[in-house]
Amino acid sequence: MSRARAKIAIGSVAVLVGALTGGMAPSASAAPAVAPPADCPTVAPTASVRAGTTGTGWTVVTGSTPQPFGVDVLGVITDGIAPGRDLVMIKVFDLPGQHVVDQGGGIWAGMSGSPVYVDGQLVGAVSYGFTLAPSPLGGMTPAADMLSDLNAGDAPDALRAKVPLTSTTRAALASEARVAAPRGSLSPVPTPLGVSGLRSDRLERLQSDVKGAGLPLSVHAAGRAAAPAAGVAPTSRPVAGGNFAGAVAYGDVTFAGTGTTTYVCGDRALAFGHPLTGAGATTFGANDADSLAIVKDDTTGSFKQANLGPLFGTLDQDRTVGIRADLTSTPATTPVTTTVRNLDNGRARTGATQVTDQSYLAEVAAYGSLANLDRVFDESGDGRASTRWTIKGTRAGGKAFTIERSNRWASRYDLTEDPAFEVAYAVDSLVNNDFEPVTISSVDLAADVTTSYDQLHVVKVEVAVNGGSYKTPKTLKVKAGAKLKVRVTMKRYRSTSTVTAVADLKVPKGASGQSGLLSAVGGLSTGGGPDGEDGSDDSACLLEGSGCENGQEGSLDDVISEIKKAPRNDDLLAQLSFDDSDEPDEGTGASAAVTSKVRQKVTVVGSRSIAVTVR
Repeated sequence: MSRARAKIAIGSVAVLVGALTGGMAPSASAAPAVAPPADCPTVAPTASVRAGTTGTGWTVVTGSTPQPFGVDVLGVITDGIAPGRDLVMIKVFDLPGQHVVDQGGGIWAGMSGSPVYVDGQLVGAVSYGFTLAPSPLGGMTPAADMLSDLNAGDAPDALRAKVPLTSTTRAALASEARVAAPRGSLSPVPTPLGVSGLRSDRLERLQSDVKGAGLPLSVHAAGRAAAPAAGVAPTSRPVAGGNFAGAVAYGDVTFAGTGTTTYVCGDRALAFGHPLTGAGATTFGANDADSLAIVKDDTTGSFKQANLGPLFGTLDQDRTVGIRADLTSTPATTPVTTTVRNLDNGRARTGATQVTDQSYLAEVAAYGSLANLDRVFDESGDGRASTRWTIKGTRAGGKAFTIERSNRWASRYDLTEDPAFEVAYAVDSLVNNDFEPVTISSVDLAADVTTSYDQLHVVKVEVAVNGGSYKTPKTLKVKAGAKLKVRVTMKRYRSTSTVTAVADLKVPKGASGQSGLLSAVGGLSTGGGPDGEDGSDDSACLLEGSGCENGQEGSLDDVISEIKKAPRNDDLLAQLSFDDSDEPDEGTGASAAVTSKVRQKVTVVGSRSIAVTVR
């Protein structure tokens, strides 16, 4: 197709309108005779796609049987998907006696990949829609480009998220297509990501993660599915126009994005016409799905509600123009296992989630752990928890490693969230480390939870120098090499009783002439823990390829050591820091030159500090 043409390949809006007026078959015409799609269809060259052509698309509304709908070709947006990859403007409509398009008020999430045929040839896949209100206007990815890129395993460097249209073009297309002018820009139709096991507020947080990472996914509740058995061949085979689901995880928290199969031939199948996540080479599960209904939503977009079905194979390519499945292989999975016990009622449950791709292991580990913690704790509110987790894996040269960590938790509003994400950030710092390739083989979390809330709050700090008496000076003046005893008083929650702890510190001999702070800080106030997580709920970085840490220094051994030695929430930290900061180290970046930890029986919050001058 000539690159000399304007953005609309017909040449201009006026020419496009003329072409549509004279040649496009009206949507209300009698339904053409249609036959269900077959394997290995003839694929029409992209250059043969012309405005005014009417074709037949196929997708599933309910169950698993494809149904036909009509497609009018409106024009071609040159390089609309990527350089050298055009986007075909289309209008979809219902054939007489059929109810496909009207189920969602236009193109709905889950139609992506719907194959479109003209004169028996496969011309493309429905794949793009408008970002706001539902519309029958949308975009189609040429089938020839899907076969070319996906069979080669290649993709253009840039994935174009949106295709802008001028207001003039938008109005002209709408007028000739006999629909209201759509709002927004053309974007890949969001893939409905069905997730099991999470309550509604957790799904909302997951949607926030997805949005923050820029993934074209729309999160909603769905049913769980068991992971395929290792070494067992796929049990089902896709059909063009049938359901196609890419499974990121199985089990307690099943993550699966559902769309439509575009092309099946031999041991390969193509689907979606746009990425699932844009992961490139990947190892997601490829599954059938059972469509329950099309959920109509004129505000955020209509979508297909579906449950995961039998295994097709492994989704091995996730690219700009679509996804590809190898129908001969079964994806390997990494287990995330959680055992949670409620100390109030004795109930316990072990849950398991199997993750198909290590790139998404951290995010799934967070929500897989959260699902079981929520299930067993069974309330939103205050409480305490103790956790123990183990991460096993291999590093460069196949060398095995094991990391274990314990911690305590307390919260007045959401007990279960932070324990789940602590292990997730540790997984992320390992998988996305800057030094060696790492493969995680298992993640195991054990937790005890109770509604009995308790916590210590730092209220006073005193210091004794070289065996002297305890004092609380406004400024502590000491010599380099001096020995300090730091006595910290902590108050219990809703109690007049106090707890006292003593920590030993020594002023560095090289600190002469420096000023700083002597601080007593509760472990829960440091914002510490693996990966330096600061307690915020911005976990979108777990879905980003670079991970949550920027610019790690040292080695993988240092990363592992940091995870193991990070302050616990039940630690009382006495710190002597020299960095001209007038605040204690509460996640502010202050560098502690000397630190002593004193473990407590419950979590510790708050801080007190004394200015220090070293003579």
